[in-house]
Amino acid sequence: MSISRNSRTGLALSAVTAAVLASIVPMAFADRDDDDRGSHRGISQSGEQKDMRRVGHSDLQGRPAYHPTFIRYPDGRVIAFVGTHGGSRPNPLKGGAVELNGTMIVDVTDVARPVEKFHIPAPANGAQTQSNRACLGSDLPGGAAGHVYIMRNVQGSSASGYELWDVTDVSNPRPVAAVRNLRATHKHWWECKTGIAYMPGSKNAAPLWRTPQSMLVYDWSNPPAAVASGPIPVPGDSYPHYIRTYGVVGAEPTGTGPIPNSLHGAISAFEHPQKAMPLARAAGADDVVGNRVYAAWGVGDDGQLQIIDRKKLLPPPHGTWNGANPDSPTRAELEAAQAGLMYMSPDQGGHTSFPVFGIAPKSYENFTEFKTRDVVLLASESTADRCEEAPHWSFIVDVTVENAKSSPPYPTSRLSQNAWAGPMVLSTMWLDPRAGEKFPRGNYCTRGARFGVHSSEENFRNPFYPRVTFLAYFTGGVRAWDIREPQGPKEIAFYVPESNANTDPDGYMTNNLEVDNRGYILAVDRNGAGLDILELHGRAKRVALGIEID
Repeated sequence: MSISRNSRTGLALSAVTAAVLASIVPMAFADRDDDDRGSHRGISQSGEQKDMRRVGHSDLQGRPAYHPTFIRYPDGRVIAFVGTHGGSRPNPLKGGAVELNGTMIVDVTDVARPVEKFHIPAPANGAQTQSNRACLGSDLPGGAAGHVYIMRNVQGSSASGYELWDVTDVSNPRPVAAVRNLRATHKHWWECKTGIAYMPGSKNAAPLWRTPQSMLVYDWSNPPAAVASGPIPVPGDSYPHYIRTYGVVGAEPTGTGPIPNSLHGAISAFEHPQKAMPLARAAGADDVVGNRVYAAWGVGDDGQLQIIDRKKLLPPPHGTWNGANPDSPTRAELEAAQAGLMYMSPDQGGHTSFPVFGIAPKSYENFTEFKTRDVVLLASESTADRCEEAPHWSFIVDVTVENAKSSPPYPTSRLSQNAWAGPMVLSTMWLDPRAGEKFPRGNYCTRGARFGVHSSEENFRNPFYPRVTFLAYFTGGVRAWDIREPQGPKEIAFYVPESNANTDPDGYMTNNLEVDNRGYILAVDRNGAGLDILELHGRAKRVALGIEID
């Protein structure tokens, strides 16, 4: 087999694949590949595709979309929540009333006929609500059973902060609580089983952090009851519970020297399906999958990948941090929770840091060391139209060796003068802009908008993890990569959307994507072309499901 889990767990990929296939048979086999005829269920298709097709579409009221997420409701419905960029648009669900762009709620249970259910406007002029995370009340400690919650960021404006909404009734969301007066909020991560959230930003109060978009850690468990209507409550210190502000060295209020670039977002592996699995080169009992948080700093330049020991980051009962200096930590206190660090070149940043654990490539079988690897898919965001910048790619970073702080658990390496030696770029998932010249719209650099990578999917429980990953490449659309051999990833499928009537003059731009637990790819457009629901077919689907093994 090309990939297997760490043998210490006794969890072979064949067993995982069998379980996954049993749960997704309707998606994988309902439409046989030998029945393909260039379109699918009457849904219009782009002419620029390979082994990927569109199965559904929602125009999202023409709002420029950022991050899609989803959750399966207790009654079996699959609901997507899509964040947006700033501005305003008419809302046809409210008779055409113009609303500030906010959060779109879309029922995607029937992917061929997605239904827009509600739009939650942004709370103030100039605000953007780009990021959403969802949790079941039955998972969230203190949550109401049968209920569903979303947490969203509010970036910019007088309302800058984070909000919690009860979205049990998707046609009538109700506000629960908010934290305000925060600087530079953005793409957060929320652990449903604990309520802990890792939130870009910092307090707008002394002592001010040098990097405003650092990392706030809050506990959103035990939410209060939603209110029927009116402004969202801001309980102050009573809810949510503030834990600490954290960052890379130099971001803290007492830091010196150049100011580090901003945190784009962090991903916690605490709820990974194999959270108890030891890391590939575990040195101790705490070196397990669920005890790591991966933070991407820099967005599009001067990036850093930071690996955080979750236990050392959090206080009891979740960790061992003693609670000292939550607002203004020392350099030593920041480094105490840091398990690894990698600096990127000045022209590359850290946008998305998605970990993949326990990869054992077939090509490594005859070697005697490092046969199993842990990696992070690290994307650097393109930020300029028409390639008027350095090229931006997504990297496969080998984090098998996290640091050189202590005697390493392997025989052929020595301690380094650099305590943070270890993580390294293993390969690049790059797309040649000239590949677009095979199609009528031409070179990806000249299509009017940005070209280059933006982000990857982030779902540990999608049926293609850990074999295949998906990247949003702006004018390059959605690209699927076979990562079973992480030192040499291969592009196996793509779908480049068409522009439509809602797209601004600069054309379409695939912004972000996610893969749901059924295997559908939810891809949204930065310029207003809406949500495309895609699926793999052909050889790419067989590879992604582990059916076809090279």
